[in-house]
Amino acid sequence: MSQIDCMGNQEQGNLNGTDALTAHPDAVAIFGGNDPTALGAAAAADAAGSSCLIYGVDGSPDIKALIAEGKVTGTGAQSPMTIGKTIAELYYQWKDDPDSVEDRYPIPTFMINSDNIDEYNNGGWQ
Repeated sequence: MSQIDCMGNQEQGNLNGTDALTAHPDAVAIFGGNDPTALGAAAAADAAGSSCLIYGVDGSPDIKALIAEGKVTGTGAQSPMTIGKTIAELYYQWKDDPDSVEDRYPIPTFMINSDNIDEYNNGGWQ
């Protein structure tokens, strides 16, 4: 197991993914801290002929397209629409009664993979 900083971008994810797969050709999985780094790792795995599992985080349209093609295993997703709706609702609640608003409102995340990609692969964010 190794951990490499990809600075959150696809190009660095590709470079580091190539280096990681060269050093560890039997790697079984690569987890990108976001979808761009996972996209870079997926390109590196494809170039290396690796069948390692690739995971990202965000649920971006680009990664969902690769999940649909079977080139990426999954992405931990969040819903920008749900986040925005929650923020708007809380703003109006706070505006009416500032003391009624809590410090934190966790919004659930979910996995997008081959089992449910048809539900989420709409060309946009969920």
